[in-house]
Amino acid sequence: MPQRAILENLPGVKSNEPLAPYTNFKIGGPAKFFFQAKSTQDVVSAAQVAAEIGVPFMLIGGGTNLVVADKGFPGLVVQVKSNTLLIEGTQVTADAGVALAYLVQQSVSHGLTGLEPLVAVPGTVGGAVYGNAGVPQITHGFIGDFVQGITALRGDTIQHLTQAECKFGYRDSAFKHGSDVILQVVLGLEQGNKEESQALIQKYIASRKSQPYDMPSSGCIFTNVAITNPEEVKQKFNGEEKLEGFMAKGQLPASWLIDMAGLKGKTIGGIQVSEKHANYLVNTGSGTADQVVQMISYIKQQVRDKFGIELMEEVRNVGF
Repeated sequence: MPQRAILENLPGVKSNEPLAPYTNFKIGGPAKFFFQAKSTQDVVSAAQVAAEIGVPFMLIGGGTNLVVADKGFPGLVVQVKSNTLLIEGTQVTADAGVALAYLVQQSVSHGLTGLEPLVAVPGTVGGAVYGNAGVPQITHGFIGDFVQGITALRGDTIQHLTQAECKFGYRDSAFKHGSDVILQVVLGLEQGNKEESQALIQKYIASRKSQPYDMPSSGCIFTNVAITNPEEVKQKFNGEEKLEGFMAKGQLPASWLIDMAGLKGKTIGGIQVSEKHANYLVNTGSGTADQVVQMISYIKQQVRDKFGIELMEEVRNVGF
């Protein structure tokens, strides 16, 4: 009955659709049902159908920061393809499915500034808001800094959330800890200079050339570690290169800790700790979700044993 109801209510829905092609990692088993939502109303309809029938529901955008289990997902996966974007003065309204790079490009072309640091961040607006994507090294480097409001689906009702209600933090938001479905985002930017913005864009693109975008990956696996006890950190890493700069910023980069633990190039099956950037796991061609989980566990154990520091995952695990 659930299958028949979904097929009847969601035209174009697919059964047992492999999810690997829809993720940056190119890993993951099939979704019991898969649907591409081309409008905000499509997302609402899909969520309502899933709730009425009683099947698990999951929303995905560009498939970044996502590890899908090898066994797949036993419910309805909806890929957001809605891409309506409206710019009025310094206010930008974007559907959750708008590509982040396109959002940056359009805002700059309209003479607006603020989002340039996000130009090389893969994924969609909805996913970026969900994980408060951005660049921690600069002031106002996260998308949450510019959010004025969010339209979200909570159960069967539409909610309008303020920036404060989104509870943005470092790589965090209220959406990570609840079931609200992001539908639309309103951003408040500032008037800028197009030439200066283009120069910033080139700068941020160049700064990401050290990251392994040439191989399947979910992006950064772990969040950076806040320095809560500076004296203890100084004792542990006394004399290490770059430590002074990290202390000034109040964070130890996860990539640096993993590299210090000697894990660059480490492989488990088809999953490798990137030689370019140690906070990236790359799929060398035959990687599985189970191998990703094993590698994450191994890295955490090594960093904990060597430095007494607990790394926290940034990626979203699905179907485990």
